[in-house]
Amino acid sequence: MSRPMQTNQQISDREIWSMAQQWVFANKKLIRQIASPYFRFMAGDNEDLYQEAIIAAFKAMVVSRKKRKQEQFVRYFRVIFRTNCIQLATGIQTVHCLEDYFLPSQEQEENRKEPEKEKIRQALTAVTTRQREICLWLLRQPVPVGTRDIAREFKVSRRHACRLVMLSIQRISGAST
Repeated sequence: MSRPMQTNQQISDREIWSMAQQWVFANKKLIRQIASPYFRFMAGDNEDLYQEAIIAAFKAMVVSRKKRKQEQFVRYFRVIFRTNCIQLATGIQTVHCLEDYFLPSQEQEENRKEPEKEKIRQALTAVTTRQREICLWLLRQPVPVGTRDIAREFKVSRRHACRLVMLSIQRISGAST
């Protein structure tokens, strides 16, 4: 199921990365098996899954070499990769909710009245500085924007942009009740 790892102590990170890639492409069935309970909830496709597997394999190789337990590589990989899959799966609901429910569509924008600036200022006191920057930027946009636009503007991942917006909405909603 897995190929034996080299035991040479002088293996560079580049060589470990290459070995991780080779191992993942030789063990795609195992990777799909580990990810199968979580895959439908993950934001990504098979290519993203294999990239995550390569990262997990790299980490597992590094850990197994540090602990001098190369024979435990597959166990380390399973734990690391499963943990990554769970984390990726928990982020998808945030993306789905934000995209479908929280970001306004063009029709909603036309029917919406401009709230008073004082109400906006007061609502934004409930959020962090970074969240306030994003909220103000969103309010200044002439057309609705998505999480990709937010991520690009603030140089963060799309998932992080989703979390920032979701947390902002939660904080503002909690402050107004």
